[in-house]
Amino acid sequence: MPQSRPRQPRMDLEVRREQVLDAALRLVLREGYSAATMEGVAREAELAKPRVYAAYPGRGPLLVALLEREQARVAEQLAVAMPAAADRTDFTATLVAAATNLLRAVASHADSARLLILPADDTPAEVREYSTRTREFALANLRALIAWAQDHSDGPGPLDPEILAVALLAVGEQLVRLALTDPENYPPGRLIEFVEQSAVRLIKGPTR
Repeated sequence: MPQSRPRQPRMDLEVRREQVLDAALRLVLREGYSAATMEGVAREAELAKPRVYAAYPGRGPLLVALLEREQARVAEQLAVAMPAAADRTDFTATLVAAATNLLRAVASHADSARLLILPADDTPAEVREYSTRTREFALANLRALIAWAQDHSDGPGPLDPEILAVALLAVGEQLVRLALTDPENYPPGRLIEFVEQSAVRLIKGPTR
């Protein structure tokens, strides 16, 4: 006679939902989206399947909730990373501070960043929209910073502001990928040092 699953204590619905989302996140990062079925999530969370369905009515709503949660976390990190206008001194220092804050945040919240910045091969098309929104949010922050810097003596000068924003985003994305995929060889300190040196050369010109 098969053993019955031990009775699980009652849990607040919001706590249960977080537990289910955490399990889904682990599955997606470890095995891809195909593994994140309702049954798979139930096993990962060590919950009876009806309890997973009580938290989310199906796989679609569950994945949407997961992506919305992780996108909110990453957006918060991006927003906090960019120094407020009142705290800015010059363009180079602000750019370096933003990159430093972002790389440290990525190191502290690697799973959220990995889900949106390094989507799995089997990521559904609708899921990739969340990665696009995160990228657009970061690009908007860079555009705003460059616009602010135009009136400052150490600003980007004649550099095309739109191309500069896109280029800085591309460099930032690559640095984040290195931090996520090879943290041993590319720890935050090494990446931050590169940002400091390259920002000075780009904006202020090569040192003599």
